[in-house]
Amino acid sequence: MKPFRILPIFLLLTVFSISCHKDNNHPGFEMLYQQEFIIPAGIGSNVVHHFYFINLSTRYLQYLDQFSKTDADITQVVTSKSVLSGVFGDANYDFIDEVKLTLYDENDPNDKIEIAYRYPTPLTPGNTLPLIPNLPDIKRFMSKSRFSIDLALRLRNITQEETQTRLDLQFIAETRE
Repeated sequence: MKPFRILPIFLLLTVFSISCHKDNNHPGFEMLYQQEFIIPAGIGSNVVHHFYFINLSTRYLQYLDQFSKTDADITQVVTSKSVLSGVFGDANYDFIDEVKLTLYDENDPNDKIEIAYRYPTPLTPGNTLPLIPNLPDIKRFMSKSRFSIDLALRLRNITQEETQTRLDLQFIAETRE
C-alpha cells in the first residue's frame, strides 16, 4: 500500500474514535478515607487473613454540607481508587497473592459488597499495591453514619517482617447535573 492511501484511512479512524468517545466523567465529589494497620510477621500462606476496620465514620453529612448537596442529589457512590501502601516507604508487598476489600454494615455483617480486589497481584509490587475498584453502588452503606471494612489477604508465602500499611480509599459521590 502506498503511504498516501494509509493517511486518509488513519485520519478517518482517528476522527471516528474521537467522535465515539463517551465522556464517563460524572459530576460529584470525592469521599476520602485512610486507615492504618500492621501486617504482622510470621503469618502463613495456608489461610486467608482478615483485617477488620469496624465502625468507621462515613462523614456523609459533612461531605453533603461541604459540597452544598442533599441526599436526594446523590445518585450513587462508587469506588474510584483503593491502594495499599507502606507507611514509611520501605514496604514490599511481594508476599501478597490476592486481596479482597469488602464493605459491610456492622449491624448486619451478612449484608456486604466487594468494592475492590487484586488477583493476581504483581510479583514485585514494591511499596504500593493498587487494587482494582469494583463499581457497585454503595450509597446504602455510605449514606449511613458508620460503615465497616473487611480486608482479606491470601499470601504467597510467610511474612518475614512486620509491615506498617495504610489503606487509602477514594469514593465518588455522583450527583445529578
